Amino acid sequence: MPKPNIEFESLGTHWWIEILDDEPDADVERLILKRIRAFHDDYSRFIPKSFIGRLNTMKSLKNPPQELVDMLIFARDMFTASEGIFNISVSSTLGQLGYGTADAKSRIHTSLWDHVTMSNREITIPENVEIDLGGFGKGWIIDEIGKILRDNNRPHFIINGGGDILVSSLEPIEIVLEHPLDSSLMIGSTKISHGALGVSSTKKRIWKQGDITYHHIIDPRIKAPSESDIAATFVKADTALIADTLATVLLIDPTQDIKLTKAYALQTILIREDQLAST
Repeated sequence: MPKPNIEFESLGTHWWIEILDDEPDADVERLILKRIRAFHDDYSRFIPKSFIGRLNTMKSLKNPPQELVDMLIFARDMFTASEGIFNISVSSTLGQLGYGTADAKSRIHTSLWDHVTMSNREITIPENVEIDLGGFGKGWIIDEIGKILRDNNRPHFIINGGGDILVSSLEPIEIVLEHPLDSSLMIGSTKISHGALGVSSTKKRIWKQGDITYHHIIDPRIKAPSESDIAATFVKADTALIADTLATVLLIDPTQDIKLTKAYALQTILIREDQLAST
């Protein structure tokens, strides 16, 4: 792939952007950095004064921004589409397992959306719930960066946010599919001219508590790290938002592959644990 001409760290990962048919533009770069900093400050659950921080603490948020309402509507729709697998209340379990922090009283709510109210005047969540937009926030902001570039006469680009990629190009761009256990190895490649690639794996974010090793992909059905035999997913979709979200869903529940592929025009590769052992 081409060499990046915009690089930065944000949202806990490394970003690079290649503008394909023009020179780097300092004004456009400033717009991108301003947008992604504002997104982090507004929606990180680790910032007490962010909208999500205040909502998790107070359980209500008056006069929320339209973007937050729109993101929660998307999260609710994905909860329904994934039969409850996509659940933005899983962060409590992650915190209690030692990945980040969480209120000891908070829990995964398997019927979350029956107990959330949303309007432009107020959002409320249940008392024993903390929400986190990390399951799709990166895909959301990747698409938003794409809009910034198009609005500023930069219609052809590659945006890579920690392995989740959005491409808009006159010619197909070849993208390497990294081995989940060794980023110096590839297990294949794919080509994209207009669309996105989302990647998820149980091998990237792992930690230990005592003698037990955990990963960060939580299955809300068992309220614990996923026990699926899928080690990694690669999902191509029209938008980074859909690719990012459904890569995680299919990592937890691969039985939904056919249904979700048909509903969202996906192309998917699911790598099983036993396949990793043979690569």
